[in-house]
Amino acid sequence: MFDPSPSPRIFGEPCGVDYAKGLVAGLMARAQHMPPEDFARVEIYVNTARMQRRIRAMFDAGPALLLPRIRLVTDLARDPISKDVPPAVAPLHRRLELSQLVAQLLESEPDLAPRAALYDLSDSLASLMDEMQGEGVSPDAIAKLDVSDQSGHWARAQKFLTIIAQFFDTTTQPDTEARQRLVIETLAARWADAPPDHPVIVAGSTGSRGATALFMQAVAKLPQGAIVLPGYDTDLPDTVWSAMDDGLTHEDHPQYRFKRLMDLIGFAPADVARWSDLAPQRPARNRLVSLSLRPAPVTSQWLQEGPDLGCLIAATEGLTLLEAASPRAEAEAIALRLRQAVDEGITAALISPDRMLTRQVTAALDRWDIKPDDSAGVPLQLSPPGRLLRHVADLFGTQLTGEALLILLKHPLCHSSNNDRGDHLRLTHDLELQLRRHGPPFPTADTLLKWAGARADRQPWAQWVAELVTGLDTVGDKHLTDHLDAHLTLAESFCAGPALSGAGGLWAEAAGRAAQRICTDLRTYADAGGVMSPRDYAALFGKILSAGVVRDRDAGHPQILIWGTLEARVQGADLTILGGMNDGVWPEAPAPDPWLNRMMRAQAGLLLPERRVGLSAHDYQQAVAGREVWITRAKRSSDAETIPSRWVNRLTNLLGGLPDQNGPEALRQMQARGAAWLAMAAKLSAPVADVAKVKRPAPCPPVAARPDQFSVTQIKTLIRDPYAIYARKVLRLDPLDPLTPSADAPLRGVIIHKILEEFIRHQHAPDDLDTLLAIAARHFAEKCPWPTHRAQWMARFALAADAFCKAEVGRHALSDTRLVEQEGKLVIPGVEVTLTCKADRIDLTPDGTAILYDYKTGTMPTKPQQEKFDKQLLLEVAMVENGGFEDVGPVQVTEAQFIGIKPDAKTVPAPMKDSPTDTTMAGMIALLQHWKQADSGYTARYALFSKNDLGSYDHLSRFGEWDSSDPAQPQVLT
Repeated sequence: MFDPSPSPRIFGEPCGVDYAKGLVAGLMARAQHMPPEDFARVEIYVNTARMQRRIRAMFDAGPALLLPRIRLVTDLARDPISKDVPPAVAPLHRRLELSQLVAQLLESEPDLAPRAALYDLSDSLASLMDEMQGEGVSPDAIAKLDVSDQSGHWARAQKFLTIIAQFFDTTTQPDTEARQRLVIETLAARWADAPPDHPVIVAGSTGSRGATALFMQAVAKLPQGAIVLPGYDTDLPDTVWSAMDDGLTHEDHPQYRFKRLMDLIGFAPADVARWSDLAPQRPARNRLVSLSLRPAPVTSQWLQEGPDLGCLIAATEGLTLLEAASPRAEAEAIALRLRQAVDEGITAALISPDRMLTRQVTAALDRWDIKPDDSAGVPLQLSPPGRLLRHVADLFGTQLTGEALLILLKHPLCHSSNNDRGDHLRLTHDLELQLRRHGPPFPTADTLLKWAGARADRQPWAQWVAELVTGLDTVGDKHLTDHLDAHLTLAESFCAGPALSGAGGLWAEAAGRAAQRICTDLRTYADAGGVMSPRDYAALFGKILSAGVVRDRDAGHPQILIWGTLEARVQGADLTILGGMNDGVWPEAPAPDPWLNRMMRAQAGLLLPERRVGLSAHDYQQAVAGREVWITRAKRSSDAETIPSRWVNRLTNLLGGLPDQNGPEALRQMQARGAAWLAMAAKLSAPVADVAKVKRPAPCPPVAARPDQFSVTQIKTLIRDPYAIYARKVLRLDPLDPLTPSADAPLRGVIIHKILEEFIRHQHAPDDLDTLLAIAARHFAEKCPWPTHRAQWMARFALAADAFCKAEVGRHALSDTRLVEQEGKLVIPGVEVTLTCKADRIDLTPDGTAILYDYKTGTMPTKPQQEKFDKQLLLEVAMVENGGFEDVGPVQVTEAQFIGIKPDAKTVPAPMKDSPTDTTMAGMIALLQHWKQADSGYTARYALFSKNDLGSYDHLSRFGEWDSSDPAQPQVLT
């Protein structure tokens, strides 16, 4: 295939050439006179499986012939080259070993790192170890680094780095990266003595990894060896090539990796020949982009070489710059252009490392029922099987919450073996209402069976759920194998349903099969996992599952493609959209390295953080060379303004600085093309017609439908927010309680009321503080299942209890009978409305009068508030004096007061002198008569204490479309 040559055979394909197509075209041109059997012996090494498939597809298109062997460079790690090179240890097995070693280190020295970082640290160490083995860097080289200014950090890091030193022993089973380097070194030595007599070609690799570069060096020395570089910049002058001699300053240039290969292999830019005859699609644009990407020290060449670019309007033909106001606007414009591409019958590809943007574009395309072919697929952990498995793993070793239980019961895979899933969902709905209304916060098997009660249709189902959740909170430390078996058994039982075997739909479909493969691998290597806690197991399982991806190549639209930057290197499309071109997104910010800083990496011979920036720059340079290209970005993210990608900044600055070449006009036209699509997308997303904002509601239901009974506490709501009374008592809409009860102020108030009720009801001595605290401890233990809040509340109550007992001595001296939690009822004359009440405490004095007390754990109402709004205590006085309490009878009330359950034992009296019973009753009758009028509307948020107060029915009244300054709009309902 190749003529003899004294120098390495280095070929290149320029930017703008479909690399796979050019590779096959050049290969076929050189193989015209080769016998079929010789052509079949050609070996081609590529760097990604996607490129391997693409090349195979190009050959499959015809004509028929014996194909060359197309292999992955990474397959060398599995090559059975010699019995002296043992098979590689499984990566999962090595990571489990590392996690055990890191766990032991953290247990012995807990100050080194938090336990929650165990698996992140293990993965980071594994990545560092892979990199060291791939680059041929030994632990000794790391230990000899100059760390004079990093001593504190280095001392901590070394404790972790000593863990991986044992895995560099050549007598042990090597890791994948180490074995790949061993195979390459063995091949290179073997080829030096007996080179293969057939062509060996390395295609598509930039040699950015040490092992790959070593392999490319070995191939370049072969008599029939060749390297075909992708995206080679033929417009870069020799002076620039020669100036890129320092990785610390030039690693982020897109062509730096080729310069490094030149130094390693020994060739010059002039030695790089064209591989195929395919011409770049936009040569003028290639020159423009090449100049814009010049290394920073030589950007002065813009002014020197810029005039040689010619008219830049022609160079930017087919190039669009779209700068949207928000990510949503960017996604909608991209989706609209992709929709147009379908009509045009062309292939369009969105290339972006921003997965949020690609998901937004996918959602926008759903408007036209277009599902793009997304090469990234769906993260396995977010698929239905992945979510269910993670939720089940979280159940072990913790108290079961109602939320966790319902998440599983409502999961689409739960109870998926039978056709009666409708009954399952109905019972789940009933259980949810029970948990919301009555709790408990942490349901158990007993509470589930008690809920089922005598309902025959509930009992088998509740028994099934109860058996599944029994004993989960008591699971302790055990071996990884045991954790995994229990985990998968429970997950399969949830999916199978009551009295059924199997796993339901858990392992069905592509996502289920992918999850099953990961679980099978984990079971295979679980012996290396050791003993761990349930929490550590859940974290480990989630970490392993997060590496999985589910792809369905046949589900997406064949014309609309979403690629990552890696996939874009080997693909070609009629329209290329480079999305999310903001700094920090493209290029991505380098990930923080917890072990070695930039200078230490350079000293050790490891990869620099800028390597990824340079690879991204190379991806950009290749992608922007297409026939029609969009560059899109959002000017603002969700919380701040964004900075354009450095490459976009360079391009726009270069264009803006060349007015004689029509650079500013070319830039304006690029932006105008983008603005036109933004305008169309905005118009498409704009509402067809303006929807008028709703007026502040004040519904007027028929008098017969209005409530005829109120509690004394609801009167405050009737005055401040009448709409809440309308929603609750006329529409009969009760707010739905939260699924997960919390230790909030209302719960604390309820518990304290129960404590004081028991203390007074059983007639304990008023100064018996020990008894009061014992009662409190029991009630808090029974009704507050959150240990931290329980301890805090008990401590606060203990301070208040001392003050309460001291004041209670005086209150006891005023009365001889004390009644607690008395229910009362009084019909208001003239309006026939019943007023109800449950008084906290009524004390009867020897002289036949009564004293009323109401306990307050929160803020107590002031005198003006009691007179105008919070009439609870005044109404209780009126009810007592009018015989509203059967056990008390009509008696005179001499005093009524709120008692603060706080250390200061503050009391606030009811303003009985200024608002006697007659006045209170007259005001009450007038208020209720007002609501008996047909045109009296229940105004929303009529007189709230604060404009920031939230109401339970604000969403129903559509608060936000109106505010408290808007007039009410009465609406008579019939």
